[in-house]
Amino acid sequence: MAEKPTAAPDTAAPAPPVDGPVPEGDSDTRRGPETREAIDLAAIELFANRGYHATSMRAIASAAGIQPAAIYHWYESKEAILIGLQDDFMEELTEAVEAAVDRVETPAAKLAAAVREHVVFHGLHARAAFVTDSEIRALTDDPRRTLIAKRDDYQERFRSLIEAGVDDGTLKTSEDRVATYAILLQCTGVALWFDPRGPLSLDRVADLHVELVLGSLGASPELIAGVLAELHDGEQGERKAA
Repeated sequence: MAEKPTAAPDTAAPAPPVDGPVPEGDSDTRRGPETREAIDLAAIELFANRGYHATSMRAIASAAGIQPAAIYHWYESKEAILIGLQDDFMEELTEAVEAAVDRVETPAAKLAAAVREHVVFHGLHARAAFVTDSEIRALTDDPRRTLIAKRDDYQERFRSLIEAGVDDGTLKTSEDRVATYAILLQCTGVALWFDPRGPLSLDRVADLHVELVLGSLGASPELIAGVLAELHDGEQGERKAA
């Protein structure tokens, strides 16, 4: 995914303002799984609002409602927190997209499912998406290379879906790699601008991106309509099964 501007997205609940104090927590030293979750949530908000380098371990602990020493039960350093957040985001995103792709059969439907899931995931996890992309620059060399490799692998999944659609004649592009970069940049940008209070639902925004992506690759209106119907039918079936 391409790096984003340094301003944090506006769609999630704001972290404490940069110039104000971080709220004090209850100063306990819990070590249960809920403590790590509290640390992660606090770090995402602070990294998104203040930036990685301007956020201290003490500020994260205070926002999480724990003593600073409790953080070190879970993370050995501030960079370890960032690495954990970025790894979790990429793993969960990849799993969600793979599951969506596996539910449909044709190349065009698989690409549409991947696009739709990518958009929805970024809309639901805007802050984590922003931190994962923008704070790649804060990593030291080895973790940065590891994250870039994961990002490249994810991009290759999309490229192979486009290639499959070109091979079966339903999609058209002379440069599948350029098409991949353009599509992912467009879809990832949802994390920056989508507002759940706005006139369009996240589902509708995702559908529009499917239309834009497939249309840009030469898919017919009939194919696009059929693919969207297939995706929606699959989602309704899952809800009934659940």
